[in-house]
Amino acid sequence: MSIKEETLQLGLQRYFEQTRADLLRGMREKAWDHFLELGLPEIKDDAFKYVPLRRFYELSLQGHLLPTIQKEEILPHIYPECRGSYIVFVNGAYVPELSDLTNIPKKAVVQPIVDAMRSYGPFLQSRWSKALKEEPDPFAILNLAVHPRGLFFYVPPKVRIDVPVQTLFLSTGENSFAPARLQLFLASQTEVQWVSSIAGDGVHQTLLDVALEDGASFQQADVSHPGKGWHFNFLRSTLKRDSRLQYFSMTSGERVTRHSLRAHLQGENADALLQGLWHLQKAAESHTHVFVEHAAPHARSLQKFKGVLKDVAKSSFEGKIFVRPEAQKTEAYQVNHNLLLSEGAIANAKPNLEIFADDVKASHGATFAQVDEEQLFYLKSRGLSSADAKQLLIRGFMQEMINQIPVASVRKGVESDVFSL
Repeated sequence: MSIKEETLQLGLQRYFEQTRADLLRGMREKAWDHFLELGLPEIKDDAFKYVPLRRFYELSLQGHLLPTIQKEEILPHIYPECRGSYIVFVNGAYVPELSDLTNIPKKAVVQPIVDAMRSYGPFLQSRWSKALKEEPDPFAILNLAVHPRGLFFYVPPKVRIDVPVQTLFLSTGENSFAPARLQLFLASQTEVQWVSSIAGDGVHQTLLDVALEDGASFQQADVSHPGKGWHFNFLRSTLKRDSRLQYFSMTSGERVTRHSLRAHLQGENADALLQGLWHLQKAAESHTHVFVEHAAPHARSLQKFKGVLKDVAKSSFEGKIFVRPEAQKTEAYQVNHNLLLSEGAIANAKPNLEIFADDVKASHGATFAQVDEEQLFYLKSRGLSSADAKQLLIRGFMQEMINQIPVASVRKGVESDVFSL
């Protein structure tokens, strides 16, 4: 371990010492010990091969600063559809006073994880124990150890939340470390739309662990608006019979972002749709690591990711479809398309399959291209300038993905961000 890595780990140790003295102490200590066993990720690890870890390890992280923030400062970051259904985290800590749950059904349970332990302890302990046994990502284990005040969100059977729920993750300093954790439990036949957004130039580390019971439906739009700093984003999901997960991530601006997405399809007819778009400029980076496990028959999954890169931006996509022997009649597809707008832009892709069932429909692939000269020529022949023709083609490449965002104001905000860069 280098001196810089040792310094970072000592900083994380101090952070851990600040969080351990609560009702989660036992689990936090187990997670911290496991994090130390795994060690900090290294470039030689395939999952972090392209992530600029050396730059990250040079940071001097600031932790647990909870400044006084007025609700009026929060409102500009809240989407209109979510004005009565938003949840605010500041530097990783859930802040009820800044949140508004007015439009969330009273039957739903929304409370700090520490409080939820009294009624939902067995469920939470089961999720965490499973994570300690199976989670391969050291940073995800670190989140379990050091998140300052996580959120538990439970939707009882047959409850449909009619408005989208927004989580706003706010950081207040350039190197402020903001490890936020959300535990979602959607009972059978429930429906939830979720929007996640970040604000601030700190080091965001957001982990959403969602359990979908039979017939539950969960849609999430994860939006990173233009900004600087770092964002380590985690989705951990389990899907039971007839449940449906729809996830979309949008990355733009100058941040270094890493998305780590895992979906475990445990029940028949489960359906997982994982999509993402990155539009990067200058020295921004976006790295996406996806693992979809099929463990039941007649389930479906689709991974579809697109990237637009210019200047010296970098991206990587590594996805795996893993099909167990019992998962017959699986349909699983994976694709990554990249549009490179400059000679300095770099995109990497490694899609792969690991299949142990013999009755499966599956495919994977990746493409890398520049703007099509024939299409440019055609548009210019119709009277468009070269710049307008190029912009129209880029927009067409991205619009298909942006249209997947279910919340209108989120979709318009993304269009404003990416088409103004």
